[in-house]
Amino acid sequence: MIFIGIDYLCFSLSKSLLDNNKYTKQPIEITAFIDDEPWNNRTQVNGATVFSPSEIAALVQRNQVDLIIQIQGESIEIADNIWENIVKTNATIITLQQDQDMASMQLSVYNAC
Repeated sequence: MIFIGIDYLCFSLSKSLLDNNKYTKQPIEITAFIDDEPWNNRTQVNGATVFSPSEIAALVQRNQVDLIIQIQGESIEIADNIWENIVKTNATIITLQQDQDMASMQLSVYNAC
């Protein structure tokens, strides 16, 4: 799974999913976070590395990522040609709403897995 963004909602959702791993039959593994701020590149968030948007397609292919999560309103720009390469993979892309509560966000992620 890859998260697009490292804002509070992405951080909180990823943390809650990881915390639930000990209670669920579907353990979550976070491959990467995507952020376009250069000072965040190669830092760690909840045990996963932050990469630039230009690297997402290669990450999906190299790590056989099956789920990409984005939250509506996240301001990260990903070029159309990169999205085209992502769409060619088997990865599912889900967009969550900022006003969703954490439980419904988690449910959406588990349903997409």
